[in-house]
Amino acid sequence: MGIDVAEVSETPLSHHAIKVHRLMCMELIQLVTRVSILLPEIEAARPRCLEALSLLNTEIFKAKTLIQHCSESSKLYLALTGDVILSRCDRSRNLLKQSLGQVQNMVPVSLAAKILLLIAELKDAIFSLDPSEEEAGKVVMELLHQYVTTDSAEEHAFEAIQVAMRRLHIISLQTLLVEKRSIKRMLGRVGDGHKKKILLLFSEYPQ
Repeated sequence: MGIDVAEVSETPLSHHAIKVHRLMCMELIQLVTRVSILLPEIEAARPRCLEALSLLNTEIFKAKTLIQHCSESSKLYLALTGDVILSRCDRSRNLLKQSLGQVQNMVPVSLAAKILLLIAELKDAIFSLDPSEEEAGKVVMELLHQYVTTDSAEEHAFEAIQVAMRRLHIISLQTLLVEKRSIKRMLGRVGDGHKKKILLLFSEYPQ
């Protein structure tokens, strides 16, 4: 996703900057925060297997990277890839749970009990797409389908974009300019294809 490692490590987790998938990201932030709070105690216990501890740190970093992705990327692109974000949140939760499970067997009993409670919290976490954002993603997906199957997609493109904009709360000149700047930053990282065509089309949307 083109995010700097040091930048992710130093940036505090906050839901305020999240553009799309806020509820999922807030849930993930809570989980990562809980794991991060317990991490110094785990490290101080010096688990027998450094590989398990390293894996736990890696999964914390990946979760933070995903949250930052939802804070910096285009709203349109995030809505378009909602299923991917949902899958990655689920995967992040499962890998954090798996990593903690490995460490649990290598630390003192009192700390293992804390880890067990945290694993239970991870098991209970549920991620789901916001209905409005999901609808915006479906509208854009339909537009992508028209690009593939017809030659007259652009006739309906702006109407579809307007629907997506309303669902994503891109309703003022300022929010439109912010979205366009986000798209311009992303265009170099999105491979050639239908998604890039949609981003380019949106970037040309009249102010």
